[in-house]
Formats: sequence, structure tokens, C-alpha cells
Amino acid sequence: MASFLTDLAKPYVEKLINGVIIESSYICCFTCIADDFEEERARLEIESTTVKQRVDVATRRGEDVQANALFWEKEVDELIQEDTKTKQKCLFGFCPHIIWRYKRGKELTNKKEQITRLIQTGKELQIGFPARLPDVERYSSQHYIPFKSRESKYKELLDALKDDNNFITGLQGMGGTGKTTMSIEVGKELKQSKQFTSVVDTTVSLSPDIRKIQNDIAGQLELKFDDCTESDRPKKLWKRLTNGEKILLILDDVWGDIDFNEIGIPYSDNHKGCRILVTTRNLLVCNRLRCSKTIQLELLSDEEAWTMFQRHAGLTEISTKSLLDKGRKIANECKGLPIAIAVIASSLKGIRHPEEWDRAIKSLQTPMHGADDELVKIYKRLKVSYDNMKNENAKRLLLLCSVFREDEKINTKRLTRLGIGGGLFGEDYVSYEDARIQVVISKNKLLDSCLLLEADQSEVKMHDLVRDAAQWIANKEIQTVKLYNKKQKAMVEREANIKYLLCEGKLKDVFSFKIDGSKLEILIVSMHKDEDCHNVEVDVLNSFFENIRGLRVFHLIHDHSYSRLALSLLQPVQMMKNIRSLLFKLVNLGDISILGNLRSLETLDLSYCKIDELPHEIRKLEKFRLLNLEYCEIARNDPFEVIKGCSSLEKLYFIFSFNTFCREITFPELKRFFIDSSYWRSKNDLSSRYVSLVVNTPDVFLCETTLKYCMQEAEVLRLRRMEGGWRNMMPEIVPMDHGMNDLVELSLSSISQLQCLIDTKHTESLVSKVFSKLVVLELEGMDNLEELFSGPLSFDSLNSLENLSIEDCKHLKILFECNINLCNLKSLSLVRCPMLISIFQMSTACSLMLLERLEIYDCEGLEYIIDERKWQESRSKIVDDNDNKSHGSMFQKLKVLSIKKCPRIELILPFHSPHDLPALESITIGSCNKLKYIFGKYVKLGSLINMKLDGLPNMIDIFPECYGVHERSSSISGYASKPQTQSGPIKRNIFSWTNVYCCGKKYGHKLRSNTSTEISLVSQDQQQDNLMESNSYPLNIWERAQCLSRQSHILCNVTEITLSNVSKMKSLFNLSTAPRMLLETLNIWNCNEWRHIITIDNGDHQDNTDGNNWGTVFPKLRKLNVYNCAQLEYIIGHYNDGHQNNTKIHLHLPELEDLYLENLPSLVANYPKQYHTTFPQLKKLVVEECPQFIGDFLTHHSVTRSVDDTIIKVFILISIYLCCL
Repeated sequence: MASFLTDLAKPYVEKLINGVIIESSYICCFTCIADDFEEERARLEIESTTVKQRVDVATRRGEDVQANALFWEKEVDELIQEDTKTKQKCLFGFCPHIIWRYKRGKELTNKKEQITRLIQTGKELQIGFPARLPDVERYSSQHYIPFKSRESKYKELLDALKDDNNFITGLQGMGGTGKTTMSIEVGKELKQSKQFTSVVDTTVSLSPDIRKIQNDIAGQLELKFDDCTESDRPKKLWKRLTNGEKILLILDDVWGDIDFNEIGIPYSDNHKGCRILVTTRNLLVCNRLRCSKTIQLELLSDEEAWTMFQRHAGLTEISTKSLLDKGRKIANECKGLPIAIAVIASSLKGIRHPEEWDRAIKSLQTPMHGADDELVKIYKRLKVSYDNMKNENAKRLLLLCSVFREDEKINTKRLTRLGIGGGLFGEDYVSYEDARIQVVISKNKLLDSCLLLEADQSEVKMHDLVRDAAQWIANKEIQTVKLYNKKQKAMVEREANIKYLLCEGKLKDVFSFKIDGSKLEILIVSMHKDEDCHNVEVDVLNSFFENIRGLRVFHLIHDHSYSRLALSLLQPVQMMKNIRSLLFKLVNLGDISILGNLRSLETLDLSYCKIDELPHEIRKLEKFRLLNLEYCEIARNDPFEVIKGCSSLEKLYFIFSFNTFCREITFPELKRFFIDSSYWRSKNDLSSRYVSLVVNTPDVFLCETTLKYCMQEAEVLRLRRMEGGWRNMMPEIVPMDHGMNDLVELSLSSISQLQCLIDTKHTESLVSKVFSKLVVLELEGMDNLEELFSGPLSFDSLNSLENLSIEDCKHLKILFECNINLCNLKSLSLVRCPMLISIFQMSTACSLMLLERLEIYDCEGLEYIIDERKWQESRSKIVDDNDNKSHGSMFQKLKVLSIKKCPRIELILPFHSPHDLPALESITIGSCNKLKYIFGKYVKLGSLINMKLDGLPNMIDIFPECYGVHERSSSISGYASKPQTQSGPIKRNIFSWTNVYCCGKKYGHKLRSNTSTEISLVSQDQQQDNLMESNSYPLNIWERAQCLSRQSHILCNVTEITLSNVSKMKSLFNLSTAPRMLLETLNIWNCNEWRHIITIDNGDHQDNTDGNNWGTVFPKLRKLNVYNCAQLEYIIGHYNDGHQNNTKIHLHLPELEDLYLENLPSLVANYPKQYHTTFPQLKKLVVEECPQFIGDFLTHHSVTRSVDDTIIKVFILISIYLCCL
């Protein structure tokens, strides 16, 4: 029986013993637990760095960062900031605090397990996902004019779309009346007011492209059609549009019936949250679609047309009467059509010769025939602008643009290559660059005339009305045809004078197309996906190319995102003896050696194509001037072996087309070149001479000749490998007299042989200006770089520099030893440069008038940011407070100042004027062990928003001294202060910033715990005194002085103050400031040397004219939280312990609701005994580990609530729960 009981009890006893061992280990093994936590946290920091890098990559790719990744980073940051150094002891510090060690040890053990979990989840974390494409918010409102006659239409349309009973709303008007503009503006307002979650727009046009419409809608709704069959696409779109989300769908430019089922748009009986807005020129369309409401947009009135004309033509009241009269006539002839007014007026802008205006009037008044009457009216007015252009190249370019599809964005480079190849600018241009400049000039003329619209930085588009007019002007020489439309196909096949043709369709339709190509010069083929022909090579039909022997430009596009069209060019291409430009996109061309037979070929443009190799035969082409290989797959051989032999080549674009055969890069001298190994397009896409070999190509480098050429000619140069023993770039690679003055951006990475960028120590002649155009300079991992410039430089060198970034240069000692004019520098970032001692000389620092960001991280040897040691002669001109004009304010634009892990620096910035740093918004300083002051003298810091200080054990103050300002306080709430006098300088700081957070070490805090005390009081409404009213704003502030003194009146509007780990400060401010403060929340954490939060000095009593009644203090204060302040004795206490005053003082805090006190072992009471305090609105009191305060509170204090004239005392019952181990 005994054995049975023993066996029965054994597992429970073992479990109990194990539990005791585990629980006791938190006390006995506390040091080991802390060490283990530190080791695990170090691993977490490494994983955190990796995750942050992945987040940065996702952000640069334009992706949205997932919420779980952001939450993971937040958890990690809290754990990394965990303090394991602070320890509590008892018995006057001779013994460890057992209870504290147990709780802390258990907490660290749990957090260690949390770290292990976070490390594992960090490795598996999914970071980014494709960002949602913008909908109508992407459109600008700058050209929208809210005409008075349109206000009622605008409101009518807005109300119709807000009405849930209206499923389809129509907006009808003549072409060019502003229907699209108004619909977009209304859509933007509806989205901003949250009437609709999404406002999606798509252009339907005369010949609806169902697939394009589906893609437009799906893209803005983040809907993917991956692996969807054609029949499933409308079903998937319908499901997305009817999921209950409020979606406004704008169908722009509708010409006829639309089959909603074919697209995937719901009908009125099952639309749920979806609404539709249709814009159309034809009222019949609204009737057929059964629009619930139709708003008709009329033409502008004469006065509105005149107002619009004046704006676009640049006419003002001071313009001549003759021009104003002629302008009004032209505006009247435009018949209130906004598009016609904008186009014609813009074409006349800046022209002051009356003859040009007379010509415009005559053109508008000349009748034209041969077209639909309504269209003739519009085209005639648009043709005025066309006729008014004297630039024949611009006219020809306009006609070329009209061959593209409706609403298509036209890439400027693509347009240039088509225009040059098509002979728009003749045959006698000197170079390809000259012809390109002609295209740019012509394009700008068209943009200025509103005949072209700017889509973005590198693309243009045409208004569909202008496009129609251009094709009408061309008189059938320009045609676009969808080959699946048999009617269109038959019409085009009958035409004999086509010069420019765009055709769309499947492979078999395109090459069975029978046209008279005797006059055809430009052919653009858009090949659709053919499900019956999956990447099968198809011989191009000879008969097709026989009809187009005179073709100058052939542009073939496979309109599919995921596959290349396999196409053989072996024989048919030889027929095109007159071909100038060949452009292919998403085509598997295979062997292209046959191109060597095309003697007239000037341009070869391959984008996303696959070829066997770049053929040697093209080196023989004497007219070959431009080669573009963009995202191409080249199966064999090094393409640069061919490129270097192309003697006539002028332009080279080689983007992400490197193969494993590429090693030493060589290319001839070129007019323009763009070499990039990165997949992601650079923001410097428009640079004319660009080389970036930083990513994806670790073994690729420039040969010596090409390297020297690029350094002298390139605008952007990014390298991570250089072959050769060069110690500097100048003069060893580039002669000193050249100066590398064409460089705009220079980025060097992991090039270990360079010791400096420029060495002038051994140069006898005066060094001329260098890097005069350099805007961006980035250096990373330059192991042997000791200084940027060795020897003197011209003062104006680098005067265009805006961004300077240096990282992981472990031997860098000097940044700017010589005096340099950095007048345009906006951002400076220094990371892990352990031997760097100083950054700027004073003369250089004085030139930093545009610097906005100064960020320094982990520079162990840094002692001076601004080195004043060599600056003696002119010091008096700058330091003298009475002569600030000779110095001027420094760092006028600086917004962000961040200095971390610089243990040797004692002073951040030695400013000499209170007017320095007027724009500073953020200060972050951490782990600077020797830092005493941030600034050398008092600085106003009037714009400061954020401040964070961490790990500054020797910091004394923000600045060494400042001089007091005379202050006279006004009477507030029955309290009147007497004028104060200042006899000399007083050490104090005056602040007026917002949202400042400061800590010595970060701690996680909880307001309540299992051992906390909670008191709930039922409060009644209290009539409030009239208080000072002003605009309040939140403030977390750190103050490092004895207290803020009476100058704290500048904080009267602050609503929130937070101080953490500010140990040497004795208190926050004097009681005399309290009646004026609109403070709502006050947080004090880890201020171990504080004795009081609010200080009472002798002057406070002298200033109190009422003798025994202060009345209301902190009239808006609702929350007061005080944690971990070891020496705190009173919330409000006497500045001088010897001061005794038996006068009974009444303090009234009318709004205080929550009071939290935790770990305040020295706290005696809220206030000295002679103070009587009332908290009429107090609802909650939480007290933890404040033993002296608890007893005193029960003995001396009560919470008093005043209702009318009755005083009701409510004694507080405090229950203390002790957690026994």
C-alpha cells in the first residue's frame, strides 16, 4: 500500500520539485539568465537588420509592406531596447533584491523565448506585396476651371452619384467640352469624402478593346487575371465588382452599345455596391444604357470662353487693345468648345504680331468640306492650331503620333526612333543626336500648343479629338486597323495611299493582311496572344513583305506580358532594302545574322527579346547608329565584342542584358550611352551618358580605355570593381586639367585600391575647379580610402553637390580638410567610419545654407563635426554676439539631426547665434558617452518637433548657458505674480517645440499589473472655471536644467509632456507656472535624481497675493503618471528643504482623472503637509511599490469633491495585493 502511494505521489512530487527549481533559478541564476538574454538579443539584432534591408528593398520596388512585418519590427525594437544592466538591491545596497530578481529573471526568460520565436518568424516573414495602383487621385486638378455655368452641372452630377437609387449616371456633351475632366474631379471628391472606397476609370473609345478595359479596371482594384481563360475573365471581374464594396466605375468616351456581360460589369439588378458613370458625346448612348440620370454638359458661354482663352493665351488687362479684340473674335469663333479654345489659344501664346492672329481668325472662318458637319466644326478649329505652326517638323510629328492607338501613352524614345527612321526630318542630318534634338524641339512645340499632352516625364499622349483631327488632316494616309474587325480590315485593304499604318490582331491575321504597301513607310504591328499558336516558330510569309519593299520602319510588338513570340526573320527581312529602323518587343528572334545585309539600317531596338547572339555582321553596316538591347536574353558570346567594332555607332542602350560571357566591357566613343546591370529602372533614366555596374554583375568591369573615357564623359557613374593599381581617380586615371566636370552622380563600392578621390599634393599649378556638376556622391566599402581629397582644391569645387553618403570606409580619417564651398549640400550621411575624426572646417560649415539632413552613425573616432581648432583669425567676427550680421545664421534649412554611436564626441554643433537652426524639426542622439552639450550656445529651436536622446551618461545640458529674458506674468485664476528681475546670466533653457521624446534607455511600461492598486471613484459633473483658451497641441518634452523656471510660460499651450531617464534634473518647473498651463497629460519615467516634479520656492509664496489660497493649478490636467523615480519625495515640493511655511495653501486640480504611481520608494506624499489638495474628478488611482506614500496618503490626504457649496469627503480604500513566491 505504501509503495502504491509512493508511486502515485512520485510524479507530483517531481513536478513540484522541478517547479521549485525552475522558480528558484530566476533568483539564483539571474546573471546567467541576463547573459543568455543578451546573446539571444544580439542574434535578434542581426535578424532585425536583415528584415529592415528586405523592407527597404520592397519599398524601393514600389511594394506595400505587409502589416505583420511592421508588427514584427515593432516587437523586435521593444526587445532590443530592453534594459538588463539596471539592478535593484536592498539592505543599503549590500544584498540583491530577491523579489525583484525573481520577477525580472522570469520576465527575461519569457522574453528570451519570445526572441527565439521572433528570429524564426523573421526568417519566414513575407515582406512586400504589390502596391495598389492609384485610381482617379493620380490626376492633377491644376487645369480644372470651375466655371459658374458648370457649378450646377457639377452639383447635379455629384448628387446623382451619391443617390443609391441611381445605378448608371450619364454625362453627355460634345467632344472636347470637358466631360472627362469633370467626371474625374467629381470622382476625386467622392473618394475623398469616402462616399466610395474606389473610383476606377477606363476609356472605352470608338472601338472598345474589351481586354484593355478589363485590365484597366482590374489593375486599379488589385485584381489579377493570372491563368484565366478568356471566358473566365468577365466572371472574375464581375465577382470583384459585386463583393459589396462601394465602387464607382467611370466609363469614359463611350460611343455605342456596351455589352456589360462581355466585360464583367454588373447590371442594375445585381450591382450591389457598384455604380457606373458614363461619359459620351451621344445622348442616344445614355438612352440605350438606360441611365437613371443624364446630365448634359453644354458649351461654355462667351464670357467663360473668353476667360479660358485669356488664361491659355497669356493675355492680361495690360495687353494691347488690338490683341484683346482679335483674341475675343477667335474665342467667339471657337463656339465655346474648351478643347478648341485651349489648343488655339496656346498656339498663340507669346505671339505679339497681329498678322498671326488675323491668320487664325481667317482659318476659323474658312469653310471646309468632305466630312461630317459636327466633326468638321471641331476639326476646323483644331486645324487652325495645326496651320498656325511654322515648324514643319512638328506638323509631321503630330501626324505620326496619330497612328498610335487611342489614349495610348507614347514613349518619347520610341517616337524619336520612329520619326528618324521614317524620314520626318530629312536625310541630311549630321548625326543621330541632331535628329533627336529636332524631335525634342518638335515635341515641345506640340506640347506648348496642347496638341500633345504630357503623360509623365518620358511619355506623351493625344486627346482623342486631336488624334481624329490629325488623321482627318492626313486624308487617309494614316490608318489604324483592328484586323478582327472585318469592316475596318476591308476598308483599309481598299486604300492605296497609306503612309503610316498600325494594325492589331493575331499572328495569322496580320500576315494574311492584303494591303497596297507601295507608299507605306511606317508599319506598326501589335500582335495579340494567339492561343492556337504557343511559341511555335512561324515563317513570315514572303508575300506580306513583298508588298512593303519600300518600308522604312518596322515595329513589331507581342502584346503579352509573360511570353515571347517565336518568329523567324531569315529570308523575308532581306526584301526590305530601304529599312531604316527595326524595333521588336517580346519576340524570340533566334538567329539575326541576316540583319548584316540591311545596308540602310540605322536603328536596331530589341526590348525583352531573345536572340542567339549579337551578330558580327552588323559591324559592317556603315549607317548603323543606334543599338538598344533592353532586358534581352543573349544566349551566346560577349555582345561587347561586337559592339566595340561598330565604328559608326552613336548611341548605345544596354540594360539588364548581360550574359555569363560578359567580363571586360569595351565600347567605342559615343554621343549617348546608357549601360545598366540593374533590373529596376533608374531615376536618372534621362541621363545621356550613364554607366551603372553595381548589382548582378560582380565579374563585369570596364576596360582601362573605356574606364578613362567614362570618367571624363559620363554623367552618372556607378562602379563596384576597377581593375588596376590606381590610388586615386585624379590625376592617375583622369588628367587634372579635365576636372571630371561632367559627372552628376558618382557611386563607388568595394574598390579597395583607392586611397583618395583626388590627389593635388604633387600638383605644381593651381588646381582648377573639379566635380563642378556633381550632385550625388556615394562611397561604400572603400577599405583603403583615407581622405576624399588630398591637397588643396578650388573653393568652388563640389559647389553643386546635394547628397553625400559614405558607408563602411574603415580607414577614412578626413572628410574635408581643405575649405570647400558646399552651398548646395542637402543631405550628409556617414555610417561606420571608425577613424574619422572631424568633418567640416568652420569656413566649409558656414557654406551649408541648404543642408537639410545630417546623419552620422557608428563613427567611433569622431570628435568634431565642425572643427574650430584651425579657425582663429575670423573667430571674433562669428562668436561676437553683438556682431551676428557678419556671421549670419548657420544651417538655415537643417531639418533632421541624427548622431548615434559616436562615443568620443563632446559637443555636436558649436553654434554662435540664437538664430541658427530655425528649421530644425528632429534631433536624435544616442550612445555618445562623452557628450556634454548638443549645441555650443543657446539656440532658439523654434521649429523642433521630435527629440530623442538615448545613452548620454555625461550630458550636462543642451547648451552651456543662455541669458534670461525679462518676463511679466499675468494674473490667472486668482493668482498674480509680481514682475521678476534678472541681474545677470542665469543657466536655464527655454523651449517652444512639440512632440519631443527623450530617454536614456528605452523601457517598456505597463500602467497596471497584478500587484497594482486601483481605486474607482464615481465623479459628478463639475462646473468648470473659465480658463485661458488657445490652440493646444501635444508635446513630449525633455528638459535638462534644475527646472524650467518662470520662463516656462512658453509651454502654456502644451497638452502632453513626457520625460524619461533625465536623472540629473531636480524638477520640471516652478509652481508659479502651473495656473497658466493647459497641460492634459504628464508622464515622468526613470528620473532617479528627481526630488520633486513641481518646485515651490520662496518667490512663489511672495508672489501669491492671496496669502493662503493658490486656487486652480493645471486647470486641464487629466492624467499624471510617475514611474521608477528612486529619490522622488513629493509631487510638489520645496526647492529649499530648510524652508518652512505653516501657512495653509489650497491647490485645486479640477480635471485630474487618473493618477498612476509606481516604484517610488522615497515618495512621502503628493505635497507638503500645509498644502490642501482637491481632485474633484479623480476616477482612478493606481499605486505600486510606494510604501511610504500609501501610509501617508491614508493619514493625511483625502479626495474632496465640491458640489455647489457642499464639501463631500470620500476616503480612499486601498487594497494591496502581494505576490508571494
